[in-house]
Amino acid sequence: MSLAWGPRKSAAKQTQPPVLTKRQEKILRFVILDYVQTASPVASEGIVHRHGLAISSATVRNEMAALEEIGFLAAPHTSAGRIPSEKGYRYYVEWLMEEVELPASEQNMIRHQFHQSKMDMEEWTRLSAAILSRMVSNLGLVTLPKLVQCRLKHLRLVALQENLALLILVLQEAKVKQRVLDFGEAVSQEELDIISLRLTNLYKGLTSDQISDAPPAPRQGSEERLRQAIAEMMKAEDDKQYPEPHVDGLRLLLLQPEFASNVRIRGIVEALESKALWHAILPQVLTGEGIRVVIGNESPDTPIRDCSVVLARYGIPGEVEGALGVLGPTRMAYARTVSTVRYLSSLMRELIVELSG
Repeated sequence: MSLAWGPRKSAAKQTQPPVLTKRQEKILRFVILDYVQTASPVASEGIVHRHGLAISSATVRNEMAALEEIGFLAAPHTSAGRIPSEKGYRYYVEWLMEEVELPASEQNMIRHQFHQSKMDMEEWTRLSAAILSRMVSNLGLVTLPKLVQCRLKHLRLVALQENLALLILVLQEAKVKQRVLDFGEAVSQEELDIISLRLTNLYKGLTSDQISDAPPAPRQGSEERLRQAIAEMMKAEDDKQYPEPHVDGLRLLLLQPEFASNVRIRGIVEALESKALWHAILPQVLTGEGIRVVIGNESPDTPIRDCSVVLARYGIPGEVEGALGVLGPTRMAYARTVSTVRYLSSLMRELIVELSG
């Protein structure tokens, strides 16, 4: 899976960046970096002082006013300083954010924690969520991986009544699915055993699509109905949503100054408890490769419009995949968060490959 990330590589990339001068881009970047660090509106004098600019604070103030005019900055009513808008954050993520890697010391520390844990996906997802949360001081979310398309291992038919039988499908990952079928006529257990063996030999190792598209073979009408039932049951399993994620770091998220309001806290907690949050944001990560950055109102119909989400898939493409990410305020250290999500998704892929042999 490609997890390359750098400036100008976001999945939500605009076809063409808005026209900003180099000076405006530099000032926008400084406003965002300072605001992420301080959570306070940024004044022109502070930018000149902190970043040693060889221009006057009046010049910076004029450029900030121009950035506000085109929607990249906003001015809180109670302050002379400016804060980034969602549009400003998007421009930064798309065009200004520098590519960074986690320091080798942090990578080694993370790997050591995984090597100390047992080889178990539940344990790995819990650990990943905890590491994501701790590394970026926000909420970490990690799903267990799921098969992209399940495959049939074997099937069995068990007689129930004269014309009824229980179809038992055993799928990869030891998943078992059952359905009661009406054969429309009396059928013995001996006949069902013969059909079970024949269909297992025909469809073993195939996906639902492959079973649906299998070339015609000599079979009775009941066997054709069985084939359709098998494909339908497997397709229903493929269409299941990702399991609810392991979540870690809600306390860290709610310590952010943006969430001092009880109303905002209640909305986020309710979204987590109702499971609406993950279902709302997960489709964002399933539509493409690489890292997905969803900022504020880009998350539709959710109570997290004051938040940003950084998401990635992990696993073996086309076979077994999970998703992981970070939820935090729009005032997020995007470069740090992206590098952390990217590294964890890459490491989780390695672990799944190792586990699957």
